[in-house]
Amino acid sequence: MSFLLSYKGSLISLAAICLLISFKYYGNLKKCSDQELRIVLINGTTSEKTSEKFKKQINEIFHHIDQKMPKVTFDHKDNTTSAKKSRVFIKNPSNRYCVGDQLTVQVDAYDYLGKRKTYGGDYLRARIYSPDKGAGSSGRIEDFNNGSYRINFTLFWEGNISVSVYLMHPSEAVAALWKSRNSWYGNVEYLGKFTSEDKEVETKCGFNLDKEEELCEYSNHEDDEYFYCVKPQNFSCHSFTEFKNWKTLKTQLSDLENSLLNRSNVRMEIPVDFQALDVVFCNASGSEKKVSCTTGMGLEYPSGYVMNETWYPKGCTMRTYNSMEELNKCMKGKFFYMFGDSTMHQWMAYFENKLKTLKLLNVYEGGWAQKHIAVDIERNIHVIWKRHGRPFVNLQFISLREERSIPREIDLIGGNQYTVIALNIGVHFRLFPVHHYIERLLNIRRALERLFLRSPKTKVIIKTENTSDMSNEYEGMSDFHAYVHYAIMEIIFRGLNVGFVNGWDMTSAFNTNRIHPLEPYIRNEINMLMTYICT
Repeated sequence: MSFLLSYKGSLISLAAICLLISFKYYGNLKKCSDQELRIVLINGTTSEKTSEKFKKQINEIFHHIDQKMPKVTFDHKDNTTSAKKSRVFIKNPSNRYCVGDQLTVQVDAYDYLGKRKTYGGDYLRARIYSPDKGAGSSGRIEDFNNGSYRINFTLFWEGNISVSVYLMHPSEAVAALWKSRNSWYGNVEYLGKFTSEDKEVETKCGFNLDKEEELCEYSNHEDDEYFYCVKPQNFSCHSFTEFKNWKTLKTQLSDLENSLLNRSNVRMEIPVDFQALDVVFCNASGSEKKVSCTTGMGLEYPSGYVMNETWYPKGCTMRTYNSMEELNKCMKGKFFYMFGDSTMHQWMAYFENKLKTLKLLNVYEGGWAQKHIAVDIERNIHVIWKRHGRPFVNLQFISLREERSIPREIDLIGGNQYTVIALNIGVHFRLFPVHHYIERLLNIRRALERLFLRSPKTKVIIKTENTSDMSNEYEGMSDFHAYVHYAIMEIIFRGLNVGFVNGWDMTSAFNTNRIHPLEPYIRNEINMLMTYICT
């Protein structure tokens, strides 16, 4: 009996030692997890980076953008930029303008009292156009931070060409919008639904909740992204099944600042002091044959021009795929993965309407933001659209069963020469501090770098945001926020072997003034997509 007791005692001691060892081992694992040490790939180079270094990268990009923003205050509207008082004139005018020439226009900003502005930061938008040809192109704006701006146009076509310059927001409104966006989360409220057997409960969710409450944390440690819900009593955090959210229309701006964001003070045209230009063909330099647009050409602005509802890229040729037969031939044998918002959902709708042999599957979810899957068995075409993940504003409850961010979706795709990934992201991020957008784009870039290592032949196409009608909700939804996003995208995706469908430039040139352009415009975006993947 004593032997058995001694044996049992030895077993207990051994078990205790093993338990201590396991605790120490687990503690080390937790410590490693807390540091979030991981391998990331930047430009094909393997290196160890911590969460702190990733956050430093985010902050560096933020500060680069922040330095360009005006930091001004004002005590009366009279001291803000006036479109009517400001001047637009041609810098170094010429006696003759040829197709292909550069046209430089200068803007000098004045306030309502006629006083010259001494600082920059005004949000301008510029365009050349010929109404009789249905032609238009954007101008690239240089801010000299002293109240003067240079706008550079390329004269792409012959004929009478007019110039328009709009003051979208004065610098004083820009300063207020930038400060407001990055100082709170009050533009959107989230409601989460938790279910358990025959019970369900709704609770508050968001990116920045009161930590004094018991919270469910939904973390993506790989990407350093976090989301929270107040934990409902008697429900597991794993029972979070649906969410909805809405714009609060709250404001952080003063009455004076909001007075600059009335419809009557937004998108005001600045008078020009010159007539339409007569542009002629002077030589054959503008008619040389261009190569077809391919991935890796980079993002440029302006990237082309529109004429008679057809887009003409600046440095390459876009092919047209207007018939069902042409689309089917290009798409045959390919798998399309599209991740984005409602503006990329328009691509899915275009395919569904144009390709009669493409059959939409029932995925047993409701609402437009549900996953869309369509197949053509005969031609082996597979097309899928999914929303890009939080933040995503949707007034109705939507399922979380397959809620993943774009980087996580990309990591799940093996990729090959028959795989096409198209993505866009931006408009839903306008309502949140900009570091969320920077972080997501950096994570997308890292996911694409991993993809290209395992499958360099996969085609990736990135669509930039559209301009909108700019009719209301300026604090949270102004195109100024998309203008910032465009600058961030230029920085983060530089040097990647991807193709760009430049919605920001194209909608400006088309002068659509709506977040969801009509089909003639969408057809051009699809033609750019098809050109990238079938040449």
